[in-house]
Amino acid sequence: MAAGFLIVVPARGGSKRLPGKNLRNLAGLSLLAHTAKAIEAADLQAPVLLSTDDEKIVAEGVRLGWDVPFRRPDDLAGDDASTADVILHALDWYCAKHGAEPPAIMVLQATSPFRGGACIRAAARFLESRADIDSVIAMTESHIAPAQHFLAAEDGTVIPMADDLRRPVYRPNGALYLTRTTALRQARSLYSGRIAPLVINGIRAIDIDTESDFKLAEAALAGGLPPEPTIFFSETSMVTSSA
Repeated sequence: MAAGFLIVVPARGGSKRLPGKNLRNLAGLSLLAHTAKAIEAADLQAPVLLSTDDEKIVAEGVRLGWDVPFRRPDDLAGDDASTADVILHALDWYCAKHGAEPPAIMVLQATSPFRGGACIRAAARFLESRADIDSVIAMTESHIAPAQHFLAAEDGTVIPMADDLRRPVYRPNGALYLTRTTALRQARSLYSGRIAPLVINGIRAIDIDTESDFKLAEAALAGGLPPEPTIFFSETSMVTSSA
């Protein structure tokens, strides 16, 4: 799948909780540059398209060698814009220029600087090898079983979400989304069809969205990052989304 998909890095200029986060300097590199390092380490030869509305981010993307062919329109640069709509806008531009759609699209947010190249490579190879899978999404395993979560009922009581204590529970961590283009178009969601969780735990899964997150990332680098995982998938961990 070396050239069978398009990588899109969404990075708008505005951020309420951590202003300028995509260009924040972490150990001498911007968060965008950390993502560029991971892409280079994955060695997949896939084109990289940066979607942004900010001229400083444009300049950094050009410096990193990414394609920055447009400025994201205002209606896709606000707090209410969905990531799926941003990616579909980039995909529409790519199709108009190249006359064809890539089989799949990978979304890498700059706020996940520690994902590394191994998980990017693993996600691409997994989707290529499994025709029955529509999406690969980076997730972190939760140690709280569904039966220990409760939903509020209309009468003021609570009911358990599930009674199965044996199956692992996952939550998306934002580090990577890889979706077949046909599934993305049909569902207009990065959570499309049959989903395989790419499991990344611990500090490697950190998503920098606040000043506290950033300080945690700095502390992690100062203490030394753990090695990249070598196993990301399990045959018992498939999930299905109706989105």
